[in-house]
Amino acid sequence: MCVVGYFQTHAQSPYIPYRTNAPFTLDGQLLEPDWQLAVEESDFIQQGPVPGAPATERTTFRVMYDNEYLYVGITAYDQNPDQLIRAELQRDFPLGNDDGTGVTIDTYLDKFTGMCFVSNTLNARWDAQITMDGGGQATSFNTFWDARTTVNESGYVTEYRIPFSTLRFQSGAEVKMGIRIARLIKRKNELITYPPLDSTLENMWNNLSNAREIVFTGLEGGNPFYISPYAIANYSASNILSADGEGYIYDDIIMNRKEFVSNEWMDKVLSNVGLDVKYGLSKNMTLDLTLNTDFAQAEVDDRIINLTKYEVNLPEKRQFFLESANALSFGFPSGNTLFITRKIGNEQGIIVPIVGGARLTGKSNGWLTGALNMQTLGMMTREDTIASHNFSVIRTRKDIDTLGSFVGGIICNRLDTDGSGNSFQSYGLDFVKRITQQLVVEGGLAATTENAKFDGIDSSYYAHLGLFKSAREGLTYSAMVDVIGSGMNPVMGYLDEQDYGNTNGSLTYQWAISNIPSLQYIYVYTDANYRWKLASGDQETLQNGVGAGVFFENGASIECTFLERKEDSLFFDWELDERNAISAGNYTMYNTYLGINLPTQSTYNVSLGGSYGGFFGGLRTNANVYAQYYVNAHFNFSVEYDFNNIVFDTYLLVDSTTRYVSNLIRMGLNYNFNTRLSLKTYIQYEDLSHLSSVNLRFRYNPTEGTDLFIVINEGVNTNRDRLDPRLPYMANQALTVKFTKTFAI
Repeated sequence: MCVVGYFQTHAQSPYIPYRTNAPFTLDGQLLEPDWQLAVEESDFIQQGPVPGAPATERTTFRVMYDNEYLYVGITAYDQNPDQLIRAELQRDFPLGNDDGTGVTIDTYLDKFTGMCFVSNTLNARWDAQITMDGGGQATSFNTFWDARTTVNESGYVTEYRIPFSTLRFQSGAEVKMGIRIARLIKRKNELITYPPLDSTLENMWNNLSNAREIVFTGLEGGNPFYISPYAIANYSASNILSADGEGYIYDDIIMNRKEFVSNEWMDKVLSNVGLDVKYGLSKNMTLDLTLNTDFAQAEVDDRIINLTKYEVNLPEKRQFFLESANALSFGFPSGNTLFITRKIGNEQGIIVPIVGGARLTGKSNGWLTGALNMQTLGMMTREDTIASHNFSVIRTRKDIDTLGSFVGGIICNRLDTDGSGNSFQSYGLDFVKRITQQLVVEGGLAATTENAKFDGIDSSYYAHLGLFKSAREGLTYSAMVDVIGSGMNPVMGYLDEQDYGNTNGSLTYQWAISNIPSLQYIYVYTDANYRWKLASGDQETLQNGVGAGVFFENGASIECTFLERKEDSLFFDWELDERNAISAGNYTMYNTYLGINLPTQSTYNVSLGGSYGGFFGGLRTNANVYAQYYVNAHFNFSVEYDFNNIVFDTYLLVDSTTRYVSNLIRMGLNYNFNTRLSLKTYIQYEDLSHLSSVNLRFRYNPTEGTDLFIVINEGVNTNRDRLDPRLPYMANQALTVKFTKTFAI
């Protein structure tokens, strides 16, 4: 079977969907006569467990459209439909746990960014923005669409109904997009995709470079105009140390204030209502407006035991900033970036009010453009005063070929609006050149200024260059170099450190195993990293590692780092906690790692990992366990446990044995009454701060765009005697009720 050649034939022949004007009922049955007039396709191949092999179960799909909606009908035949695994009812369910299908749309046909819609046999939905040709997914993104599935004696049928107002695209007499279809047969751990493509490529299920071109004509629907007002009722309480330090004072607030106006009653009203507006200026340009922006329903951050020398950059979880995030992102593989939305409304670890803002995003003539302006309020804390800020970002990039290559740039500005007039700017240029679908060269230049003065630009720079080859078989490699000046200061972004250069490279060779039925791949790898201080030339890090791994057809995998050697320099005394401190100096460490994932063909997921070796003069043992189990379609739970034990022979420069121990536990309990009503509880505990937290989120989503959230957060001190005066049982608690209703104008 010549998969690559077959794919090339399809690439030259666009799919022409059937245009319908007939009434349509979303019922997962494909009973409308017009479905029979749409072209049927069925040439699916496996991504796994045998990449490139024919699918073991027949799957077909058809596409129709009218002025308002794109319809995709997928018929998933199954010889044993009673063996379908049906596990999830919640919105944005974890992928890979049950049978289902997915539709990925390259809306601009740029072979780099798109949108993915997934539904399972219980009508649960998952959506994401796709970036980096399928290599990146913004999974917290939600938008308007729907799907219905009907299970029958032959398998199941799923109908997707996706509004064109959801799909941003280049308008014209002909509208060209790309489409990929995927299906997971869970009990066989079999993922099949359409159209066929080279089975050695990565990200087969949503690889945009190889999407089938699909052509629409005569799209005349109006531009979207949505208004989404919200209202909140809330209560919060905390225990605050008294001024004399002799005890704690219970402080509670009904209806939080943001100090918009001096009148207390009026301020409480204005502080707890808000508005979001979405208006389509054209088919390919969208304006979003937000007033008194609120994220009460957002999921809480995961607690992290950070045993690196650098600050951790936590992911964004707020819906407004997740939408169209790919149009504003500018970052490097190191994780450093000029702009992260978490800097807006989150300063010094404190949530500050967002007055509102505007965002313009879209693509025209190969130019993808994003612009954002947001205003925050200043506030007083017990320790400091946080100034009000205005944040502005303009990001654009231009397609330069049909493989998904581009050149682009970004300008960021934060203006202190407290009267000081101080401002901070970041500038960047970047490019990605895809030489082939597997070989990519990328690079970027960035700089920062304060008050738009360029006199220190010789030290406030960032330069990056990288080369990457990716594939599912054979040799893959990466090579990168980053250089960061001592004055580089992206106040709207993230930078792990200043004044360093870093080189990083890796080599991997992976074999596809065809003569052993249970095996899928075996690979070996080696990597190296060298990091140095620019000003002094001193070495900071020198690391080398070798390892191997194996993938099984049932989804299980084993990964092992046989040996990692690392020379690392501390330029400061590092206090891990009140009992453990490491003196500045040079350290040589040796480590090993083992990770195991159990088979993924049933209703549970289990992964185990552990490492052993040196840690800056100490000896570290780390273990991590994650388990998830689906009791039934309504109830599932997960548990994660992370353990560290580090023994040091010295405390700074004193011969005194100390021990650092940390325990981190996360537990999720999810009960889904149906696809519209859910209750999620997330419990976290770590013994460094001796604080446990509970986040309970009730959601009622009767229709798309209408949401009722009830959110309860509570923090509990688990070791009340560790400080004097004795800590109260309750550290903090909050109750929020939020209702949002979207109106289409």
